[in-house]
Amino acid sequence: MKTSKSLSLVLGLVLTASLSACQKEKTGVYQPTKKIQQIYYSWRNSEKEPFQHWEWNGDKLSIITHYTDYDLKDDAWIENFTYENNRITRIDNYTHSEYITYDYDGDHLKSATVFYRNAIACTWAISYDGDKISKMTGTFFDTYKKDGAKLHLNPLSHLLPPDVCTRIDKCERQMAQQRHEEESYTIALLLTWTGDNISKIVFTGDGEYLEFLLQYDDKNCPLYGLMGGIEDYLVSFTYGHTTFSKNNVTSIIMKEDDYADTICFAYQYDSDKYPVLQTSYEAYDPDDKQVFYFEY
Repeated sequence: MKTSKSLSLVLGLVLTASLSACQKEKTGVYQPTKKIQQIYYSWRNSEKEPFQHWEWNGDKLSIITHYTDYDLKDDAWIENFTYENNRITRIDNYTHSEYITYDYDGDHLKSATVFYRNAIACTWAISYDGDKISKMTGTFFDTYKKDGAKLHLNPLSHLLPPDVCTRIDKCERQMAQQRHEEESYTIALLLTWTGDNISKIVFTGDGEYLEFLLQYDDKNCPLYGLMGGIEDYLVSFTYGHTTFSKNNVTSIIMKEDDYADTICFAYQYDSDKYPVLQTSYEAYDPDDKQVFYFEY
């Protein structure tokens, strides 16, 4: 399964968060130092196009408007955020009858459940080693695919780089094709940390095994702190980042069997060491570049 050269490089939930002590508060509490207002995208030297627009209610992210999907073909749709005790408890996509609910155990996110037309599409259980997430277990139910539905909301996209999410999604879809629609199946993501960054992700499930090795810069990740760094893999937002990690990803090596692929990332930063431009490309094809522009 080689990495697609489409906009699948571009997904994952984004949220600017403070790099001060407030990040050690409850998971899901957002007090961003810099608020993303707009994200633009270009590919192969094309003109910039709107990718996402962010709206804020005080210090809380309230709405993200998505102008496109992975392949720049989808109509615009909106993510609506609901809070309780200053923590995100629900995200709604009314256009496609989808929503995610979040449950907490004390200061930790315990689970995320994705619904399609009020039926459970998948659930994610979160395990910790101390204060760091060590394992994410996903259980998938295929009944929502009967009408050809494709989920837009994905809890991993708020947590892991889109390249990782895309690769996992491919495996998940292969596993789904081997089962009857009513059957469920489970996958696991094992996370290894180096300091404040995720350095290794292992995907396992039904005989499938994928390994992701990540390297970082020493600058501020604009997504750091979203859900404490916890989410999903099917939707929205940015590009090489993981909200788990404090810094920005500079490379992702993806290994499967005897095959390995490397995604490279380069940045331009503002005076506060936040990225204002990110360029990504696969190592074997450096001319096929994708660029994201951040406005705060």
